[in-house]
This record gives sequence, C-alpha cells and structure tokens, in this order.
Amino acid sequence: MTSRTSYFIALGFAICSFILCLISFGTGYWYVSTDPDDSLFNSIGLWQACFNGYEHTSDLIGKAYYGCWWIFYKEYYYIRNWLMPAWFKACQTLATFGVVFQFATLVILPFACCQTSNVRIITLACFTTWMMAICQTIVVVIFGVMIGLDRAWVPRWDLAVLGWSYGLAVVSGFFAYFSGIAITVYCMMRKYDLLANRDPQKRLPRI
Repeated sequence: MTSRTSYFIALGFAICSFILCLISFGTGYWYVSTDPDDSLFNSIGLWQACFNGYEHTSDLIGKAYYGCWWIFYKEYYYIRNWLMPAWFKACQTLATFGVVFQFATLVILPFACCQTSNVRIITLACFTTWMMAICQTIVVVIFGVMIGLDRAWVPRWDLAVLGWSYGLAVVSGFFAYFSGIAITVYCMMRKYDLLANRDPQKRLPRI
C-alpha cells in the first residue's frame, strides 16, 4: 500500500502556492517606488499602475496621470504601448496560464488520491503541477531581468525596487516546485505498486 504522505505534502504546497499566486497576480506592487512623495511613479503590478503626476513625452495631449487605475482602463489609452511593452505582455500571459494550471492542479489532485486502479490522473496532476511551476519561474525571471534592462520603462527607475507582490510570486514558484517533487514521488510509488501487484516477482525484496 502506497504511503500518502508525499501526496498530502504535494497538496499542501499546491494550496499555499495557489493562494500566494492569486495574491501576487491580483495586487499592484510588483515594482514600487522607494519615495512615492518625491517620484512621479508609485507602483505597478500585472494589471494596475499608479502614478503621481506623471506626463509621458509621447502623450500628445500632455495629460498628467494621478492615482491607481486598471492597466486596460481608458485612462491609460495614450500611454498603453509604453506601459505594456512586449516583455510585460509576456509576463501577463504566462502568469495567467500559471493561475489556470494552479487551479487545474487543485481540481485534479483530490481525484488523484482516490484513483487506485491506474496512474493516469496522478500523471496529469504531475503535468499541471510542473507546468504551473515553470510558468511562475519564467514570469519572475523575465520581470526581474527586464526591469533592470528596460530603463525607458517607468520614470525614475533608480528610485524603484521590486515589491512584495513580486516576492509572493517567487515564493509561490518555490512552493509549486516542492509540490511537483512530492506529487512526482507519489506517482512513481503508485506506478511501482501497480507493477508489483501485476507481477509479484518484480516486487523489491524486504530487508
């Protein structure tokens, strides 16, 4: 009988990863100003940006932006191309896929525990778990690297640092990897049990 310890470890880490991922996904503090009162830029997340009187050079109407707005709101229509460069859109897309894989994993894992006749569901759980970890990793790497390379993005980059939303995304990625390792171990144990039940001669000798 396969021990379910690794399964419950995988489930626990998957739940924690999902919660942290949702919080980081929905909050606007991936990149924040260290001095909001003396900076035109306050903070930005995947779906929200906050400014304090910023005027963009390519904005022909000379509009000053104040407050926090949804990044697709009409308020940012004239600066959206600058606000959302290609690498930022890639982060948004991969982060969305990551949330989908996170949700799929939490739906599949309970069925994996009840499935004893084959390992198809468990294998699918392994796939979704590793995919959510990979998506999360790519997102935090791209974002962390590009804010250092794209100096034209957000004003006064020298007064900005990575925020707590980004930190939660990093921790969520680690939890996703821990969950992936645990569910993979459980999957291998289940496969061995099924193989041993079909052919008792292949069962490992007990010491």
